[in-house]
Amino acid sequence: MTAGPAFEFRGVTVRRAGAAIVNDVSLAFPVGSFVALTGASGAGKTTLLRLVNRMVRPDAGSVHVFGEDVASRDPAELRRGIGYASQGVGLFPHWTVGENIAAVPWLLRHDRNRRAARVDELLDLVELPRDFSDRYPRQLSGGQASRVGLARALAAEPRLLLLDEPFGALDPETRVSLADKIAQLHEVQHLTTLMVTHDLADALTRVERVIVCDAGRIVADGSPASLVASDHPAVMALIASPLEQAEKLAALRHAERVS
Repeated sequence: MTAGPAFEFRGVTVRRAGAAIVNDVSLAFPVGSFVALTGASGAGKTTLLRLVNRMVRPDAGSVHVFGEDVASRDPAELRRGIGYASQGVGLFPHWTVGENIAAVPWLLRHDRNRRAARVDELLDLVELPRDFSDRYPRQLSGGQASRVGLARALAAEPRLLLLDEPFGALDPETRVSLADKIAQLHEVQHLTTLMVTHDLADALTRVERVIVCDAGRIVADGSPASLVASDHPAVMALIASPLEQAEKLAALRHAERVS
């Protein structure tokens, strides 16, 4: 196993129009960890995530993946070794599901049989029928497309998985199912996973560490239990809505039982 963290931010700052959207952030992510990155819109979450695969470059500081400064790596080569799935999925509309999943193995010049076997394996992993390989993205539901996007992110057997709002606008049932599948795949595939999410329920119930961003800075970093107990205003604001919803549901259930 590689010594040291899987990836690390060292004093990273990113500026846009003169303002720091990521402000002097230093974080380390141990190999095998599953971390949620959350915060209000504009807090800097997605920018931090995209620093790992050089979709964004820092104005100050450095980002290291398995001990190597990503600035020294060819961006395309770096990204082929990092799984990435985003809210918009980004499937190629004129490619079949199988072709989408096999995109990175094709770039890595894996032979046709190896690519086909990997597509079947990944469709099994994300619990989609193998005959979906011949479908096109327009023929998929939102949940199915998200699963294909996840399969594509895992196609080259990466050690790192970056998830940018993977549940998007999915319905609650599909969101729960996909979140469970991601947690399972994290364990089975021995991944180090960083997930950006607005859904605090996902952050609190499925990961071991939660990091909260506010105005480009890290204002909380710890276990889900420590986050719930935090008295930082930005953290309390994030937690207030799901807690209020949970209390209202509990009150409704109680009212129904006593009526």
